[in-house]
Amino acid sequence: MLLLHFWIKLFGIDAYSVRLLPVLFNALTASFLYLIGKRFFSFWGGVTAATMFILSTYHFFFGGDTRTYSMLSFATATSLYYLLSLQQNPEKKRYLAGLIISNLVLVYGHYFGWFVIFIQFVVSFLYFSDKQFLKKTIVAIASTTVLYIPMFSVLIKQFLISKDSTWVTPPPSSEYIQQLKWFMNSGTGLKVLVFIVLAGVIFALFTKPKKEQIKGVFLLLIWWVVPYSLMFFVSYKIPMFTNRYILFNSIGFFLFVGVAINYLFQKIRVIGPLVSLGILFIMYSRMFTGDFAPRHVKETTDFIHSRTDSTTSIIIYAHWADLEFIYHYDRDIFGAVSDYEANLEKENILRTWGVDDVKKIIDKKHPPHIALYQNNTAAIDPENLVFYYIDSIYTRTDSVAFEGGLVVTIFDTKMTEPLLNELKINE
Repeated sequence: MLLLHFWIKLFGIDAYSVRLLPVLFNALTASFLYLIGKRFFSFWGGVTAATMFILSTYHFFFGGDTRTYSMLSFATATSLYYLLSLQQNPEKKRYLAGLIISNLVLVYGHYFGWFVIFIQFVVSFLYFSDKQFLKKTIVAIASTTVLYIPMFSVLIKQFLISKDSTWVTPPPSSEYIQQLKWFMNSGTGLKVLVFIVLAGVIFALFTKPKKEQIKGVFLLLIWWVVPYSLMFFVSYKIPMFTNRYILFNSIGFFLFVGVAINYLFQKIRVIGPLVSLGILFIMYSRMFTGDFAPRHVKETTDFIHSRTDSTTSIIIYAHWADLEFIYHYDRDIFGAVSDYEANLEKENILRTWGVDDVKKIIDKKHPPHIALYQNNTAAIDPENLVFYYIDSIYTRTDSVAFEGGLVVTIFDTKMTEPLLNELKINE
């Protein structure tokens, strides 16, 4: 939010402008994945991990979302880079500073950044005999904790809210594997990967690869599998296991895949790169094959503009769907932050929490025409009470569903004697 504030000052609020910042974070993430692989493991390990990231439909989709997801992935990659750099050179202060800064971006960027901090603590004990590295890692974690003190009260408040209810539902048992399939763009990709890893383990048992990197490969496994599993099992009590929230775990996953494959087949060097290219080809061939719930909000606002006039009241349901709607409906209202509420009132744009709220709005405003904009309301209003209430007292003239769970319905006043009398009495 802070970065976007100044970014918007420089480049404006056009969609291309604001999306450029998270896309830049994605580009930097790919660079760090390559650097981690090349510097600490192998050239092909870095190339494989970085290219898997580039070919990931998940990261392509959420990396263009003007929210924190791409920054969290970037900070996850940089924290691993500086942690491994610190392990090699614990006396270098710039690596300690880099780790602390990465950690602060993680935890201030999203609460789930603390899962990465926890893993740093866990993996540091893989190098328990290296007292200097262990000490520096604990210093980094302690510094992060101290510098996060101003936010702890907010974190605790959000935790208490989330433990009762969130918009995320507890995952079915199949979701653990399903999300790994999406990390690979498809179930086929995951099946091929499992087969390759098993074949690699058998190959390594006979060829006995060098043991220097085995601890690093195990570190990469822990880096993603522990927070991924924790988030899955915790979600049975506090739901959080959904694609955008677990996405940062794919950073360790891609690195583990790229490094492990080339480590297992290192005795015959050509096999690792060939296998990597095969996995990358499968990921490429299965890009953009999933349903990522596109929301065609602009189409809804264009439709409303074409079917309404100044006498029409626009009712937005649910209440929190207003900002994305207004962004496409009237950019001037969206940009005038200090006058936002007043301008909504002036333009007869109303937001509702539910059917009781709608009754009060209609009772107060008596709008002659209504355009009802519904944004994925099935979860909060399964009986569609808001729609049916308006439909019972107005004449429905048109209703169009748009991709992404969006529905726009146009209503005109029922010119019946009872309704006219009721309006006169209320007035």
